[in-house]
Amino acid sequence: MLSSKSAGKQINALTPTVMKIRVHHLLTLAVGKAFATAHRQVKLPLAAGLLAWAWQAAIILFATALAYGQALPPVDIAPGGPAYAPGEVLVQFKADVTDPQLTGAFQQAGLGLIKHIQTPTMRDHGRIGITRASTAMPVPTAVRILNNRPGVEFAEPNWVATQDDESNDPYYWDLSLPGPLWGMYGDDSPAPIGPVGTTNPFGSQAEKAWAAGFIGSPDVFVGIIDGGIQTDHPDLAANIWTNPGEIPGNGIDDDGNGYVDDLHGWNAIDDNGDVSNPDNSESHGSHVAGTIGAIGGNGLGVAGVNWNVTMISGKCLYGPTPYSVIIEAIDYMTSLKTSKGLNIVALNHSWSGGGFSQALLDSINRAAQAGILSVAAAANSSSDNDSSPVYPACFDTTPSAGYDAVIAVAAINRDGQKSSFSNYGRTTVDLGAPGGELKDLNDLLVRDPDYEIVSTVPPSTYGHKRGTSMAAPHVTGAVALYAAAYPGATPQQIRYDLLTAGSRPLPALTGITATGGTLDTWTFIDAPVSGNPRPVALPNAPSGLTASALSPGKGVALSWKDNSTNEDGFKIERKTGTSTTWQIVATVTGNTTKFTDASAPRRATLTYRVRAFNVAGSSAYSNERSVKTK
Repeated sequence: MLSSKSAGKQINALTPTVMKIRVHHLLTLAVGKAFATAHRQVKLPLAAGLLAWAWQAAIILFATALAYGQALPPVDIAPGGPAYAPGEVLVQFKADVTDPQLTGAFQQAGLGLIKHIQTPTMRDHGRIGITRASTAMPVPTAVRILNNRPGVEFAEPNWVATQDDESNDPYYWDLSLPGPLWGMYGDDSPAPIGPVGTTNPFGSQAEKAWAAGFIGSPDVFVGIIDGGIQTDHPDLAANIWTNPGEIPGNGIDDDGNGYVDDLHGWNAIDDNGDVSNPDNSESHGSHVAGTIGAIGGNGLGVAGVNWNVTMISGKCLYGPTPYSVIIEAIDYMTSLKTSKGLNIVALNHSWSGGGFSQALLDSINRAAQAGILSVAAAANSSSDNDSSPVYPACFDTTPSAGYDAVIAVAAINRDGQKSSFSNYGRTTVDLGAPGGELKDLNDLLVRDPDYEIVSTVPPSTYGHKRGTSMAAPHVTGAVALYAAAYPGATPQQIRYDLLTAGSRPLPALTGITATGGTLDTWTFIDAPVSGNPRPVALPNAPSGLTASALSPGKGVALSWKDNSTNEDGFKIERKTGTSTTWQIVATVTGNTTKFTDASAPRRATLTYRVRAFNVAGSSAYSNERSVKTK
């Protein structure tokens, strides 16, 4: 086979156009052997034409980079929008795609195969998987071409996500005496609880639950979609999952779940079971784990919301991370629940990305269908998620799972204010939780560990961070604590009690979050016993939906009748052509009866539907209305 070094020598002096033609010719003799090798290594459930074209296009793209003598940047930024992996697309081919359609897609969009992803969970759902591919043309151009090709269900940029913490540098950590664990404190009302000084009315009130005997259970599992975890940290080790079906390090998938040596979780970055960070360069995942489930009552460092819980690592974040890697980590967790029967009640997502991805939503949907809630950080850009959505916080799984499994969390500081960095959203952010802040010292913001969130970090020590990344695991921990107290609770019941009884009114969040409140772990846990709060009725379904195409490029005007008096808002869904996939294109506040979908593509047949929602859930759908845009 032609080596990349030899190819580089032969093409170095050529123009890009001539170069591509010459490389294509040189590769012709190698394609047969390349195809055989690729087929053995990749084992795609797709047609042979895909592999042949993918192999050629990948080497052509590599040769192009050699000729120009420069590397791709770490991320590209959509104009006025979010970041995506440069030169990459994700493609969902239709189940009945033909060889000519595959070949045409790879030819027309200049694609090169990076990886075909078909997780066991995708296979269980009858999905052929998604294709991560490089492209020799601008990503927006390739996406536009692919979405107009037969055989393609959808194509999108491979958007990237980042972790939502604001961490101190390591030299600022007080290793001998960490700052107070104020995020767990209670308000000492109606009577003092805990040691003297452990009082903060804006803490999560977890210590009240502990005092009543609610400290969690190892029979409840939580998946942490993040960087790796120090699995042998003294304050974490006993609460880290160990797969009883795997023999460590033998290179064999002993339990037959499709993942080799997944002893404590899965590393979707490197496709192996090593979820640790040997060089201790990544502390984010360990910090999140400590807030959810650091061992309590052991005389060491910190205590998590749960003193007993079982945590599984889905290692996937490493700086700006492509969604395709995160999808694999999420599907791994879903597979553990559906195939191994693990009682995974929630996934913690202390990260965010700005690009909507159907492929990422599909993975969150699959988790929701398995009864897994997704607790997501609202992000750290001080912006309104209602108008500038971030994901997964702004996803809604209702169209696919029948309920919304996503819980979006803002950050508050120890003084009961929204953290200055925290995003918010009247309809898209559910509640707040302790996330830390910089200290205001005579109008000068300075770092102070007493104002941040302390938790476990490698190597076997403790550190302080701030961010919605730190707020989300307080809520994930509370969800796990509730599930331990009430083993038969459904995800719908957990979500309902959390967003009613478990949200304590907070003036700083009134009007900028759906509940207008912050996490109260004790009233959340106590809700089934106390009978509070009073049941909230589902809203009535809207009716009389109309859709009218506006002038070219202006979108579609929608209107409907509001038949309810208790809705928090309306979710507007759209599908294209004969597709069966519905996408939520907008969320609007209650009492709204009109909306213009400015994002509607031109010259397309679109179908719309609308439903009302409140904390109890969603109404039935309105009538559907189709329209062809101009």
